[in-house]
Parts: sequence; structure tokens; C-alpha cells
Amino acid sequence: MMHKANDRFAPVTGRRVRLLERPRPGVLVVNWSDARRCHYGEQIWRLGKAGTNGLCALSGAPIRKGDPVFKPNRRPPPLNADAMILQREVPESVCADDPASTLH
Repeated sequence: MMHKANDRFAPVTGRRVRLLERPRPGVLVVNWSDARRCHYGEQIWRLGKAGTNGLCALSGAPIRKGDPVFKPNRRPPPLNADAMILQREVPESVCADDPASTLH
């Protein structure tokens, strides 16, 4: 598959994460697609603290417990409830048409 130079690749094969909107500083709207688990067209993610170590779903960067991260709304619990996106990896302005806002 051909990719543009500014495309980013998921740390887990088969996952696609796309930032659709940042309506407020502590809220993201994410399009999440994981061929093995689930698809959420417009999922709300909120800013909080990482409860565990992990990997950023957008960049693959390491996350340490206590880092500021965006996490999916947990009511009702989604199948990707354990996913996190580092706050520092999210641009201040999110545009769904920007290739940098998509991870393939």
C-alpha cells in the first residue's frame, strides 16, 4: 500500500485513528477503527491522567502513569476503553481533512 510522506502508522496493525474535531481544549471527537475489535464513527474522548503505562494510539509514543492523556468516554464502556492519546501529540487545531490528524 502506498502512503504519503506525512502519513503516520499505527503501533498496532489494522487500527486507524482519525482526529475529527477538538470542540473544546479538553475534548476530542475521534474516528476509531480497529478491524479486530470495533469501529466508532464519532467517539468523544476527554482529557485526564493515564492510570497505567501504555502507548499513544495516535503516535505510538510511550505513556507513563500520570501523563495527561485523552481517553474514550467510559459510559457506556467502549471496546477501546483502554486506549489513550497523549495530550502533547494532539494539535491545538484539529481538522478532519488534515492527513497529520490520521494514523493508518
